[in-house]
Amino acid sequence: MNHKQLKIFAICCMVFDHAVRIFPLHQIFGPLADLLWSRGYPDLADWVLEDIPLYLMYIGRLAAPIFLYCAAQGFVHTSSVRRYIGRVLLAAVIAQIPYTLFDLAESRLLGIAGDWRETSLNILFTLALALCVLVLHEELKRRKRLVLSPLVVAAATWLAEGLNLEGGKGYILLVWVYYITRNCPRWQKALLYIPAVMLSRWGLVLWALESLGTPECSRVLRNVLLNVLGNYFGMLAALSDNGEKGRVGKGFQFFCYAFYPAHFAVLALIGFLRPPL
Repeated sequence: MNHKQLKIFAICCMVFDHAVRIFPLHQIFGPLADLLWSRGYPDLADWVLEDIPLYLMYIGRLAAPIFLYCAAQGFVHTSSVRRYIGRVLLAAVIAQIPYTLFDLAESRLLGIAGDWRETSLNILFTLALALCVLVLHEELKRRKRLVLSPLVVAAATWLAEGLNLEGGKGYILLVWVYYITRNCPRWQKALLYIPAVMLSRWGLVLWALESLGTPECSRVLRNVLLNVLGNYFGMLAALSDNGEKGRVGKGFQFFCYAFYPAHFAVLALIGFLRPPL
């Protein structure tokens, strides 16, 4: 895929990931599961109601790693890093209100009393911070102090977590890894991405290890695999980029920035109109 096709694929995955929070998969597959139960196929019904939704959720997990990759590539190819970061920050500010409304709509559907103050800052804020890390990385490289770059990543990760940025615990690291491995062969990238994604999700990995031998072990492992392995699959999907930009003009660029808050606004409206689940 060229860069444009990869970004469109990521947008589709993102929409799916967010849409199923308003239209839960277990609710969609519920009638089929009930039919199988009534026909005497309980095992198949359980598989339809539990396993199929879980496997489909991997689609949504591909989106974020691809967008992180696109941010790193954008840093490499932009003619003005300052303007690039400015565009990302502006889009982040515009998207925050519909992003918050979407979060509140989901809470309403689940019967949870949502609080807008607890909503994280959307992923575009995370990308803007990650781009600043790459700026400092290049400055350290120029000053021949590149050994300090991991400390910058660690500090930015700490800041992202403190500011409650979406994916703050690991997304900064993944953008940095994408950038410093950009000239490596694909097979080397695939190998280097393994420890990177494990480290970016170290909290989940520890949760899985702590759950071993407990009654909740199976549920925890399924959740961890979804969020760790799913992210790794997304990183591998980014390797499909053939290096070509594709036919990308200012119209497509505007669409990408505008679509992010717009799809949250639409899903939030639907979420507030739907009866609670």
